[in-house]
Order: sequence, then C-alpha cells, then structure tokens
Amino acid sequence: MTGHPTEVETWLSEHDTQRTRIEELTKLVHAAGPGLDEAVKWRRLTFTAGGDWHHWLCAVAATGKGVALMFHKGALLDDPARLLRGEGRYLRQVAHDRAVAEPAAVTELVRQAVARQTDMLD
Repeated sequence: MTGHPTEVETWLSEHDTQRTRIEELTKLVHAAGPGLDEAVKWRRLTFTAGGDWHHWLCAVAATGKGVALMFHKGALLDDPARLLRGEGRYLRQVAHDRAVAEPAAVTELVRQAVARQTDMLD
C-alpha cells in the first residue's frame, strides 16, 4: 500500500517484520469508506474522521506479541461476530488473525465507530 503520510511510512519501516499484517488491518479500516485520516499517535497507527484526534476511531497496535486493531470506543459497538476483546471502560481490540478472517465484520465495526465517534457511556 502506498500513499501514506511520511510519519506513517517511517512508523511502518520501524515495524518492518509486521508490516504485512499491519497493512492488512489498514486495508480493512479504509474499506469502511473514504476520508479517514491516519497518523501515528500514541505509538500506534491511528485513524480518525474529520481530523478529530480527541475522538479517534481505531488504531493498529504492533508489539512483540503481535498486531491488533484497537477500537477507542469499542464498548459502544454492536459486535454480533464477537470479535472484540477487552474489559476496559471503552477500549476493545481485535487480534489480527480474527480480523482478517472476518473482514466484513471488522469493516462494519469501523463504520459504527465513525457513526458513534463522539458518543460516550452514560
């Protein structure tokens, strides 16, 4: 995949051994629709809509343990495929292998994240 901002390309080069997995998740995020912004925030490849980084949507986290897609407000998302994992107030994640096995479900989660970008728990 090309056309990333320079800071994203730099981050990807720092994660060269996981780049293919990262790019697979990035493709799923962008499949949700045009106009999503991407940047390196909080040491992750992070996505938002409308330049609203306070209410970021999701991020690709790459660690020694693997690659996962993190949803900022995952607790608010309807997840019939039961992909989301985590027990924090908001944050949920989908492991790479689960995400690529169910691309339509992941893309739908991203669409929901866009629709609920500024929503909060009661």
